[in-house]
Amino acid sequence: MSATTRSSIRLILPIATALLLLGCGSSAGSATPASPAAQAPGPSVATGASSGSGGGPSQPATEPAESAEGSIPAGGGASNGPIGGDIGDRTKGSVQAQISGGLTASVDLPFAAPLAQLLSQGPGTAYLPFTDAVNGTLFLTISDNQLIVQYAGPNNVGLTNGGTPCDLKVTALDAGQAKGTFTCKGMLLIKDNAMGSADMSGSFEAHR
Repeated sequence: MSATTRSSIRLILPIATALLLLGCGSSAGSATPASPAAQAPGPSVATGASSGSGGGPSQPATEPAESAEGSIPAGGGASNGPIGGDIGDRTKGSVQAQISGGLTASVDLPFAAPLAQLLSQGPGTAYLPFTDAVNGTLFLTISDNQLIVQYAGPNNVGLTNGGTPCDLKVTALDAGQAKGTFTCKGMLLIKDNAMGSADMSGSFEAHR
């Protein structure tokens, strides 16, 4: 496996940690923001796909045991239990996106405001989780007008842009809100044990 592919796959691993935290909680009060906070944007994002970096969010202190090539250690598909948390609140915002290419799907998830970070890593930074218990979890990490997308969906689907830049247009970003659109081409797609590529475009709005 190339260093680029291995680095991109490692970017999906934080999804598993967050899904476990979100899936175990039955209310916003039971969710623990410690792990998502560890995924907050650093000083630079998407600066390349060098081995062990990828410019993405920080990895958990202890990564899950390495799984079979291309597999997703996520919470399972829609047919075998919840895959996201129940703290998403559509009154606080949502994300809508279309996936095409190696996967055709629509994403519509409410904003998980208790786990979000706005400007906590400096001007122009945000960590925006969107989740529900049936349709999955999508993370948007913004820094220096660059974007990292991580998605875990039904049927053991994982998707991330890794070190491949997305086209991001931010129309609002401050301590109370974030809003914009994005388009990501050639994202790494993993479904069950197979790898491929897919495109995603969408819009998001989130506020406290």
